[in-house]
Amino acid sequence: MTANGALQHHERWDGRGYPEGRRREEIDLFARITCVADVFDALTHRRVYKEAWSLEETLAFLRQEKERHFDPQVVDCFFSNLEAILAVFRAYPDD
Repeated sequence: MTANGALQHHERWDGRGYPEGRRREEIDLFARITCVADVFDALTHRRVYKEAWSLEETLAFLRQEKERHFDPQVVDCFFSNLEAILAVFRAYPDD
């Protein structure tokens, strides 16, 4: 499961990802979940090559990319659990 998640989490729901160009259910479910979590984390935290996006910008991006970049059911699940996710997000600030 972990190996598939690591290998496939840059695949996209629309098939335009990498490394194999998988699409929809061809992508392992754990990888589809990891993709949303990874993008949320990457966008909301500062990196050496970019500043952090605001929470509002990040959530708008996740909504915008539903059914293109992201599995729509995973995005819906993310937003259904947003308060719990934000509690963890706020408990571990990017210091």
